[in-house]
Amino acid sequence: MQTNMPDKNIPELVTIKLLAMGCHIQVSLNMTKLNTRYSKKEIDHQIAMLTNYVQQRLAHWEKTFSRFDDSSELMKLNSQTNQWLEVSPELFEVLQCAIHFVSKTQGLVTPTLLKPLCDAGYQYSFETLPKMSEPSAPITGSKVSSNANSNANLNTSANLQDTLITNDFKLNHNHKRIERIQLRQLSNGQHQVYLPSGMALDLNGCVKGWCAMQLAEHISHVHDWQLPCLVDMGGDMAIGVPRNQIDKPVTWGVAVAKPYLTNGEHFQEEEDVAILKLSMGAVATSGQDYRRWWHQGRWQHHLIHPHYSRPVTSDVLTATVLATDTLTAEVYAKYCVLLGVKEALAWLDKHHIAALLIDTNNKMMTTSAIGEHLVQPKFISSIGA
Repeated sequence: MQTNMPDKNIPELVTIKLLAMGCHIQVSLNMTKLNTRYSKKEIDHQIAMLTNYVQQRLAHWEKTFSRFDDSSELMKLNSQTNQWLEVSPELFEVLQCAIHFVSKTQGLVTPTLLKPLCDAGYQYSFETLPKMSEPSAPITGSKVSSNANSNANLNTSANLQDTLITNDFKLNHNHKRIERIQLRQLSNGQHQVYLPSGMALDLNGCVKGWCAMQLAEHISHVHDWQLPCLVDMGGDMAIGVPRNQIDKPVTWGVAVAKPYLTNGEHFQEEEDVAILKLSMGAVATSGQDYRRWWHQGRWQHHLIHPHYSRPVTSDVLTATVLATDTLTAEVYAKYCVLLGVKEALAWLDKHHIAALLIDTNNKMMTTSAIGEHLVQPKFISSIGA
């Protein structure tokens, strides 16, 4: 049924909210061009079917990539080393991408860090990990003092910075032999992977970004209505642009949230540190602030430095990176945290990458390439003031 007048009962923006793959997921759909063509009943039906599709895809990917489920495809691969094993096209593609970025990030972002993650206490899904096993005092005082106190346990002084990149890899760790992983596609289309013994994979460093792009491309290119959309998977965001809107895409506003305190709460002030405007591509944030837990008498986090096989000590608290796709943005955001402020900013500027970093003193820094995307640049000078 088509109508000539817009239906005031149909919102211009519809949001689907889900919890899956260890993160909060939000799919935002721009309905502007539909409310003059379809009835509310038709639109509600399509949204319900799309929600069901998204839920099914997420459930499928969780069974493929989860490291917390021994029956997942990834964990079956980890348990069957020293042999060629048939894998799904999805696992093959994500692993191939992960291997590609190892050399792009000087070996710092690598999929072979499952054992160090488990050693740091990340053996179970994040929501089940202990967050406050130490005595906690109420947070008081000014923005600067409370922020400084909240990050005191990160051990991020300059002399502890884990950012030295060396060419002499004397430590004989499996993660430094990424080339030992072999991938092949047979003439019959079958995908196979050879994982050497002593190596175990964790693809969480890139799989959320890959999934976000898959959903965004389906909604904007494959779905019958080809809707403009923004898919947010735990801070890794992909923008879907229908082919017939490439010349005039919808502009989305993306808020860069303030980092978290050690107790998992935001800073007292409600405003975001920056607002970005994006019409296509992707943005991702990575950091030491949120995915943290208490283990063996200290705070741990999920960003492992491969040279030391432990959570990195870095003066970058969070990094937000813009890229053409979410997987790239996700990997480069992690890379910036692992590099540290000085090296990260130099690398970002060298490659003309738009990014925003917040250091452990809660000072925000941006690259010149992000200027055109900032809606409220006044926030930049106010952070850390």
